[in-house]
Amino acid sequence: MRRMKRVSLIGLVLVLAMIAAACGSSEDVAAAPETTAAPETTTTTTVAVFDVTTAVDDYLANIPEGWQAVGDIVAFKDGLEASGGLLIDVREAGEYEEGHIPGAVNIPIRTLAQNLDKIPMDTQVYVYCKSGFRAAQSLSSLGILGYDNILSYKPGWNGWTEAGEEVSTEAAEAEVVGAPEIEAELVAAVDDYLSSIPEGFLSAGAADAAVEAIDAGAWMLDVRTADEYAEGHIAGATNINLRELAQNIDTVDSSANVIAYCGSGHRAAMSVPALHILAKANSKGYGGSFDSLVEAGAPTE
Repeated sequence: MRRMKRVSLIGLVLVLAMIAAACGSSEDVAAAPETTAAPETTTTTTVAVFDVTTAVDDYLANIPEGWQAVGDIVAFKDGLEASGGLLIDVREAGEYEEGHIPGAVNIPIRTLAQNLDKIPMDTQVYVYCKSGFRAAQSLSSLGILGYDNILSYKPGWNGWTEAGEEVSTEAAEAEVVGAPEIEAELVAAVDDYLSSIPEGFLSAGAADAAVEAIDAGAWMLDVRTADEYAEGHIAGATNINLRELAQNIDTVDSSANVIAYCGSGHRAAMSVPALHILAKANSKGYGGSFDSLVEAGAPTE
């Protein structure tokens, strides 16, 4: 019996020792320093947002002296021959079919942005229309798209025929040169403008009509230089140099009918695409000269 009791006591001691050892091992594990997982690294990708206003400003602010216009018919003919450039008639197909400058291809103004694969960026391009108004809008629209090789023949078809120059009714086919790499959002903005030009091509009309609009409260935008403006301007007109128009677009009234004018009508027409693309859809351009407005009775100061 005593032996059995001793054995039992010895066994009990061993069991207690094992339990104590197990508890000690558990405490050692608990006391061991924990391994901290490295924090996850989050990569933020910044997507550049295309700014149409900046693109318009890039063009307007860098318009060269002469405003991309050729007014002399001899200079126009010599330049066209020397450059071997492309001549685009931006009138409607029916106008083109009735007669055009020999060699000119027909791309109506409303379809220009849809035919960029036919308009090269690396050779000289001339545009013309009937009177110069649509041509100026065309060169400005293409300029906003990044074309820096466009010139407008200001006298247009009227000037060409009045000079007794040769006329053709033979259609010329535009060569496909490949579409240039241009920001899709910018092409869409320009095409939205061009393709939606209404009848009248956003012209304020003849001088008498423009003066009537002035009397009715039109908001007059003088896009000439400050020096030209200081020499005399339409009474109440706001002066924003064409080259600075995008930078001051918020100054243009959005609630009234806006009429842009300049010295000859060329810069006024150039301003129309910029105004519409920058959300001033209530804008038109006066295609005549400042002097013609004065002669028609427009108030000046």
